[in-house]
Amino acid sequence: MKHGKWFCLAVASVVLFGATGTLAEGIDPVINEMAMFGISRTNGQLKRYNFDDDSLTDIGIIRNVAGASMLGIDASAYVPGNLNICAFWNDPADNMSRIVYVNTETAAGTVVGQNLGNGLVTGAVAALSGKEVPVTGLININPNNSGTNEFMLYRADGSIIVRDDLHQDAPVGGNGTLYEGDATFIRVKPKGNGSQNGLTVDGQSITMQNSEAYVFIGNMSVKLYNDQVNGNGKAMGKWWIQIVSGDASVHTEDSIVSVKTAWSVFAVQKVESQEDDDVDFEITNKTVVPQEPFAAKVTVLGAAISAGGYYDVPVTVKFEIGGNVYTPFGDFGKALAGNVNDDNNPRNYIFPNTFPGGTSIDVVGQSWLKKKSWYSGKKESHWKIYRTIDGSAGSSFVIVLCDGDDVPSIPGFMNQNSLEEFVEDFIDPATNKIVLDENQAIFLFELGTSNLNSSAADFQDLVVLLTLAKNQADLEDGDDDDSVVNNSSRLLKINHSTGGYVQVMTLDRVYDGLATVDGKNFYASVGTELWKLNTIAQTETLVGSMPADKMFGLEMAGSTLMGFEMDGDSLIPINLQTGAAVGSAASLGMTDLGTITFMKHDEEPLAVASFD
Repeated sequence: MKHGKWFCLAVASVVLFGATGTLAEGIDPVINEMAMFGISRTNGQLKRYNFDDDSLTDIGIIRNVAGASMLGIDASAYVPGNLNICAFWNDPADNMSRIVYVNTETAAGTVVGQNLGNGLVTGAVAALSGKEVPVTGLININPNNSGTNEFMLYRADGSIIVRDDLHQDAPVGGNGTLYEGDATFIRVKPKGNGSQNGLTVDGQSITMQNSEAYVFIGNMSVKLYNDQVNGNGKAMGKWWIQIVSGDASVHTEDSIVSVKTAWSVFAVQKVESQEDDDVDFEITNKTVVPQEPFAAKVTVLGAAISAGGYYDVPVTVKFEIGGNVYTPFGDFGKALAGNVNDDNNPRNYIFPNTFPGGTSIDVVGQSWLKKKSWYSGKKESHWKIYRTIDGSAGSSFVIVLCDGDDVPSIPGFMNQNSLEEFVEDFIDPATNKIVLDENQAIFLFELGTSNLNSSAADFQDLVVLLTLAKNQADLEDGDDDDSVVNNSSRLLKINHSTGGYVQVMTLDRVYDGLATVDGKNFYASVGTELWKLNTIAQTETLVGSMPADKMFGLEMAGSTLMGFEMDGDSLIPINLQTGAAVGSAASLGMTDLGTITFMKHDEEPLAVASFD
């Protein structure tokens, strides 16, 4: 079956392997359109297996620019359209985890971006996140099981409804309803040869072409039903899916219906953490005042401000703690040297001191304009200060958000990202409220206009997260805020170009491998156990036992979770509902793989022309 570039290899029927790696007859041919890249965790060797002709290519040892082998790579991901695999490597010089671009033709490795701190990355996956907009509508669906028409619906708990649940003899409930509830992912092909007009996306009616397959990714309330049932409760009529309400990004095979989308790389990183005690604080005006001794960390989540769309406006930031001024992200008084309105966010800084209780924390933001409109802006002398906003003055141009606060509904000015997009990882979509730990606060700055009634007042010119802890070690290791004390890991959402990251959730186990269906629910392993990580509910749920205990490489190939088992050096298809094998293991001639990556042939680096 075909799948589009809107989703990370997550749409196909179950794949079964023969004992030697050759596909059994009658299996969905999607796997024959793919190649699998594997990296040996012991010698850094990169290999490629081509499923359509069962061929294996030894590309070579991954080496840096100095020719040294880059060993111990246990995680990788591929963003379609790029020329390299994005791998994660612990630099033995300082034990910091770093992103490495791996050339799939030569195995050359290039370190890029900032480091991710101390801690081995044990699993990674790329997933597409689109701008989620209001979606409603009724679609007459074509639920047959051919490659181009496959129907699929994922519930929030990760369970799946597929075509086999919708055949003519499927039992249904009252009023012909098979399912009514939540959904995070829907793949559907409208029925017939023409078009349908029953879908509304972001307030606009969308004509759905029945020749297209559509994918919805988000948080939706749906009803799946048949319009005619017999006396025994069997489906005899047409199948319909109604999206009752919800927000989703909407995609076709080759285009995006909702207006904005981006690829992110998610990764599991090992950390050694213990339970943190909260640091109580009060907010007076827009100043944070901890009530007990504390350490502090600041994160610039983002910045977006331009001068009428002609050029990006530099933004600088400083922090005042107990009368002392800190400028960890560059000179506050220099537009270029201190600019945080770039592509390198989020950026983090942990203050080197522990401060006494009662010490105030202020955040000050500043924007800059060119002195002359024709200046290139490449010199510091080309810029002048435009607006300086100090939160300590109780300015109405600063908003401070804490846990449980409503998310301000303010659109971005001139098509810029809205503030919701900067804080999307801290929003409960069910309540539209901010979800933070009790030791955190977010500062939102308006640095572009002095008129709060103007549409330019979008409060995303500078967005800063403040995190408090008892000591610096707690801030370095992550924030494990549940009741389990254990060696742990964390799930990160990473900008694969810059290394900037946001911590999505803390985890109670050191997981191996990482795979996802929808960018919200992830699968990882601990020994023989398969676990599901739900980033919305912030839960870790045991799925079941897998057939092997060294499944270090995990990846979705279509709708099937594939695991590389190191003891037998074989690839095994895994049932997402139980963890059990759903087919025979395939020996591909690869050994000791810590990570695997599937690519469709037309999305491989050789098939694309430019690197994003």
